[in-house]
Amino acid sequence: LLGACLCPASFPTMTDVSPTVLAASYAGLVAVNVVYGRGLFGVRTNAEVSAAYPTDVTPSGATFAIWGPIFLLEGAGTAVLASGGDASRMALVAGPWVTTWLGECLWQAVFGVLPVPQGGATAGRKLASLAPAALFVGAAHVKMLGGALALVGGAPAYGLVGAAVVDFPTGLNAGWLAAASGIAFTLVAQQVPPLQPLATPEAGAVLVGALTAYGAAVTLSLAGCPAAALGYAAATAWACRGIASESAKTPPIVKTTAARCALVAVAAGAFALAVGALKR
Repeated sequence: LLGACLCPASFPTMTDVSPTVLAASYAGLVAVNVVYGRGLFGVRTNAEVSAAYPTDVTPSGATFAIWGPIFLLEGAGTAVLASGGDASRMALVAGPWVTTWLGECLWQAVFGVLPVPQGGATAGRKLASLAPAALFVGAAHVKMLGGALALVGGAPAYGLVGAAVVDFPTGLNAGWLAAASGIAFTLVAQQVPPLQPLATPEAGAVLVGALTAYGAAVTLSLAGCPAAALGYAAATAWACRGIASESAKTPPIVKTTAARCALVAVAAGAFALAVGALKR
């Protein structure tokens, strides 16, 4: 699984992931997030570590509540897929889901051991966690995006349940992981002198704009699977809203850019839905 996570071109198929593996993987994902979400066994919570490592593109804390709907919907989707309720979608997304969850768990593991406070640690020590964390979250994004694109190419039979608990959370998770990848890249840039110009407020505004443009292109490419397109657009708009919010500790130039980009993400989602409706 680790090799699959780090090799974006390799997407597991139905033969690689059994219903039991899918269900067990989801249970593992939830367990890991409970540990780091509540600070069990002496580990620091994500909130504690994130507060010690701010960036100019980190959204407000409340924005991260998007993980709740993502996990709940993926849990419902796991129940449907593992029970044999949608074989076509099982064949398309089970592999990408499992490897994405692995990437997310590996990110948790390395992010959670960052030195806090960061002032007492060397840049090398911080990069020892931040670099693999960026790699894992980026690989997780690629994997989940692959699942969303597979839904477009595979054209599973339309069904409200499948669209709601498989297609939508696949797009939602992929979109949110793209935003998380931007934060992870900025954290790395902060620690590498030649890259530090990429961690300035101006660079942050450019990054938000670039990720939004990328997100709009992805959203339109997912038009053949409207629920996935809607999920991706929603995640992008939600991230931009969080970056632009008053409670976010982001510079004015980044807030202004993010507020405008949220509208772009919504427009891309609406256009993708319209295109998808015409195709059907």
